Amino acid sequence: MVVKSATKKKLMDLGIAENHAHALADDKKWDDVKILAAGEIAQICETDSETAANIKSTIDTASKKGGDSNSENTGPTTSVRLRRTGRAIARAKTSVAMTDYDSATKLLQYEDELAEDPVFKSLVAAVEANGSSRFTNRIFHDLTVAIHARGKNKLTKPQAKKVIDESVVALDRASIDPYEAAGIITAQSIGEPGTQMTMRTFHYAGVATVNVTQGLPRIIEIVDARKVPNTPTMIIYLSGEKMTSADEARKLAAAIEETHTVNIASLETDVAQRRLVLKLNKTNLKQKNMTGAEVKDKLERATRLLVQADKEKNPSTLTLIPGVHTEEDLAEIAENPPSYTMLLQLEEKIRDMRLKGIPNITRANVQLDDKTGEYYLSTIGSNLTRVSEIETIDRNRTYTNNIIEIFDFLGIEAARQAIVNELQATLDGARLEVDVRHLLLVADVMTSEGEVRAIGRHGVSGTKHSILARAAFEVTVNHLLKAGVIGERDYLTGVAENIIVGQPISLGTGSVELFYIPDDE
Repeated sequence: MVVKSATKKKLMDLGIAENHAHALADDKKWDDVKILAAGEIAQICETDSETAANIKSTIDTASKKGGDSNSENTGPTTSVRLRRTGRAIARAKTSVAMTDYDSATKLLQYEDELAEDPVFKSLVAAVEANGSSRFTNRIFHDLTVAIHARGKNKLTKPQAKKVIDESVVALDRASIDPYEAAGIITAQSIGEPGTQMTMRTFHYAGVATVNVTQGLPRIIEIVDARKVPNTPTMIIYLSGEKMTSADEARKLAAAIEETHTVNIASLETDVAQRRLVLKLNKTNLKQKNMTGAEVKDKLERATRLLVQADKEKNPSTLTLIPGVHTEEDLAEIAENPPSYTMLLQLEEKIRDMRLKGIPNITRANVQLDDKTGEYYLSTIGSNLTRVSEIETIDRNRTYTNNIIEIFDFLGIEAARQAIVNELQATLDGARLEVDVRHLLLVADVMTSEGEVRAIGRHGVSGTKHSILARAAFEVTVNHLLKAGVIGERDYLTGVAENIIVGQPISLGTGSVELFYIPDDE
């Protein structure tokens, strides 16, 4: 069962009991719920006809008021999606309730795990006596680990003071000087190890049939800000008690995997009778946690055609005829049979129809974390927005390697951190050590304008203020011609443009002017 949390919340806001709202929100959006008949509601909620009629009345009332009686909770914004036919269909954006913020728990996360260690405390006391404000918990943590590695479990005051004094000297040496060429150093620091990086397009990630792009191709994907990576993947964690249940994890995997008609049925086109026959595969249906009645219902709603079944409760064969919407249309089929073109169009539509699951999630594998004993899902394909609507997942830990999806759903700060994480993971996978500050600089440059920009002529390099710097990168003639046409001026403030014209650059020793004024005597 994949309960849409936004749909459930909306039903509960209308005053519908939680158990009924939970049942109705199973794999259904609000648009699917509001068209249900009272009989269908009674069957889904397993309740009497009077209660179902009351629920139906409540939903209808909310729909008549504009389909969004609780717009202050669900968000009044709508987006318009255009189909190929050109017809515009308004689709309301779904909103998901945010996780409750617990300030006490959040503050505890900032406390270092070694905060009560005697060495840690000695170092903190020495810094307080020294009066320095440059030390962070991370520095204290690293110093404590290094001291323990040398077999020391305690420090005297003089020893702690000596460690801190040496650390201050090391911090001064590690700090960057004014006018230092930070970008060039970062480029060299990433580029040199990058030349040693293996050209592995795919790396086996320990999950059956899941390949993740690694090595240089993954680095290129990240800095190019590709909208969709070659191998998009997600890690989905379950929430509450469900995280230790293998059955719940398998149910969720079956529910979010894309299930198309061809995955659970064989299609036969009866040209003579002008009909399409679907023979359901019981084994595949069981694997996908679906029933024949559910397939029939989804086909009817998607095609708006009459779907005939060989059995009412557990059908194994379904028949569709183009243009036949009701039982009355069957009587007229002999006089006005559908065309062969209509039959082929219906077959094409049915073959690729998604009956269940979340778009772009082609595979979901259940994995067990040996350290924590909890189950999680590793997917092929990514759809962070839709996955986050599921009630039973832990949204705080669910992750995707698609940086643009993270930006669209969580914002620019989350995208910046994702760039750092992905670069670090790729370099670690190749066993290359690059200081995280270089990766932070790359992420800052890519996200400084409030959106994720590629490092290239379509992004960072192509939007530089200097004409010569832009021309030095790619498509030289185009940049110079455009600048000449519009009368653009280059003030030669950067590195590349000054090198081109043969002037000293305004970095390092070129950033200061030294004058010698001799004495008159």
